[in-house]
Amino acid sequence: MKNRRVRSNSGETMVEIMVSIVIFLMMMAVMQGAISFSSNAQAKSVQIRKSNAEICQALETSPYSGGGKVTYSFKATSADGGAEGVATLFNVEVELGKKEVSDSEGKTTTFYMFGVPGGEGAGGGTP
Repeated sequence: MKNRRVRSNSGETMVEIMVSIVIFLMMMAVMQGAISFSSNAQAKSVQIRKSNAEICQALETSPYSGGGKVTYSFKATSADGGAEGVATLFNVEVELGKKEVSDSEGKTTTFYMFGVPGGEGAGGGTP
């Protein structure tokens, strides 16, 4: 009786295993980059929110300096904004002032405001 050896071809070759490892490592590198980018974006968002909170708090306590009255004239224009009407439709006279605040980094931001402090208007205390 002859001994017959049956060779099975059901396994993976070394090349197939190496290719799958390389593909897996490439996917891990992409995921690591995405997670790193996401973490950096979240840290920057926290920093911006903190800076905005400081500016808003400083804005409430900073002194209001009035710049005098300013008149804004409104005229009709064409739909594309190219042609302006001759006649003034209406005028609005407002008190123009400003507040300057500095953040923790020493950057000064100027806010120009309409209205009288403590009165009505966008720049005036409580509405």
